[in-house]
Amino acid sequence: MVFFAAKSGRITLAISRHTLAEVSHPAAACELAKTVEVIPHWPIGAIKQQVAAVRQLAGTWQEAKRNEQIQEELEQLAKSGNDIRDRGAYLDALLTRADAFVTSDRHLVGSGPARRIQAKFDLRVLTPSELVSEVGL
Repeated sequence: MVFFAAKSGRITLAISRHTLAEVSHPAAACELAKTVEVIPHWPIGAIKQQVAAVRQLAGTWQEAKRNEQIQEELEQLAKSGNDIRDRGAYLDALLTRADAFVTSDRHLVGSGPARRIQAKFDLRVLTPSELVSEVGL
């Protein structure tokens, strides 16, 4: 339904390189993920944790220090067990100035984490089902 809404122009859908690096199944999801715009990738974490080539990175290395601080705050605001790639995807959406961050990761999207994260960074965290309901599909 989300991809249908994007194809019909009701919403603009984009994906982060962090998410692309994680999507491995089902095959249909991988193919759909490759059909949407890829947002800029802002580096966080160690070099080995990057999911993009240096030429694909957005921002400066000075900004990377800020990004690292943001992702550390996200780690504290989310439920324990959250993943750096999920935090990286959120950071990419935040710095791209997305209207919402859509994920099914319960570490970020549960009612407590979603409220804390939105209060801190002013970017809503929604499940795909919440997005569908909000858009009225």
